[in-house]
Amino acid sequence: FTADPVRPLRSDDLTVPADGPPDRCLLVTPPSPRPLDLVGLVSVRLRATAHTPSADWAARLVVLPPDGAAERLAVGVVRRAEPAGQETAFTVGLGRLARRLRAGTRLRLEIAGHHFPAHARNPHTGDDPMTAAQLLASRREVDPDSVVLNLPVLPSRPAPTDPAEEILR
Repeated sequence: FTADPVRPLRSDDLTVPADGPPDRCLLVTPPSPRPLDLVGLVSVRLRATAHTPSADWAARLVVLPPDGAAERLAVGVVRRAEPAGQETAFTVGLGRLARRLRAGTRLRLEIAGHHFPAHARNPHTGDDPMTAAQLLASRREVDPDSVVLNLPVLPSRPAPTDPAEEILR
């Protein structure tokens, strides 16, 4: 895909365009056969290449419920500076999560070069994003076999509790 600071991936739009040049790597799970309780730190480990000296890597985890609209679950962004064209392994932290997902829910992991306007655009030159005079499009490659989503799933559903009883303990 190409990360272009002139047309950055928007942080406020979960729509995936069906036409035009690809602007992200998409990985989608099959529907979950059972409800999932996700609790803890989420991260993505991957091997990838950017063909510019500076590159942001944004990982966005999106919930795709069986009967509803896409919903952002977690996001993480890292800025990397490696020689252009060098494949590198790294981790993107997506923060903590506490969420119950219904059976039939799919997850979509998006790996992109921008998450704008929530995060400032990277000009991909190595210059300060606030003062950069030149913006470079950055060709990206992600090894899909290297992508590992570390997602903490509880082994069983917690027993229901009465909040009043919990408060009085």
